[in-house]
Amino acid sequence: GGMKWIMNPYDEFAVEEAIQTKEKHGGEVVIVSIGPARVIDTIRQALAMGADSAVHINGDGFAETDPFAIGKLIASEIKKLGEFDIIFTGMKIIDEESGQVGVQVAEELGIPHVSLVSKVVDINADAKKAVCQKEIDGGHVVVEVPLPCLITCPDAMNEPRYASLPGIMKAKKKPLTEVGIDDVNFDGLGFGKEAVSKEGARVKTISIEVPQIERKLKIIKGSDEPMVRGEEIAKSAEELVKLLREDAKVI
Repeated sequence: GGMKWIMNPYDEFAVEEAIQTKEKHGGEVVIVSIGPARVIDTIRQALAMGADSAVHINGDGFAETDPFAIGKLIASEIKKLGEFDIIFTGMKIIDEESGQVGVQVAEELGIPHVSLVSKVVDINADAKKAVCQKEIDGGHVVVEVPLPCLITCPDAMNEPRYASLPGIMKAKKKPLTEVGIDDVNFDGLGFGKEAVSKEGARVKTISIEVPQIERKLKIIKGSDEPMVRGEEIAKSAEELVKLLREDAKVI
């Protein structure tokens, strides 16, 4: 109780990049999200930021399934939307660190993907291609990819905007299509409803725990005298080095 659910931060970068792309090149931004009813708040946030419409694949069991099924379900709904140019997704989700859903969606749609894009350099709709920049150790690499494609977004990509009050008010009137579990064509996905549950998931989360950190504080006592003798300083330094070497094991 009292827990506030937020948009996955990496998906927030993806939403911002999609909106910036629309502002530069025109088009429409459609949000596709999956999960229980609480996901609607996240969808409304994306709509308030500037997205045009949304599809919510609604079901309590979706929160317990694995990236394989999630990717297939999202891809199946994207196919229903018709033609598209670019799909932006977060590079990973922060609760499970899977980094698989975006790539799975691209695989299901049969389109190329570029992961961890730090900058979309250019989009040429006529030539049906995009040029992207990826950061690597000590530099960056520029890649060209044909459209349609999927791009996963890291945190270095942009600075997500805050939803304005007018944007929040407009979001309440923007189209939001609800898709229930009974609306999903599982025959076309290759698995049944049982896969959309904790029991049916191929990859199961056993537990999520906060690490227990044992904090130890050791004080090396010295002299209270204003002038400390050299041998006392040397003794304290020797004790400190011993603690760092034998207890902390950092030297």
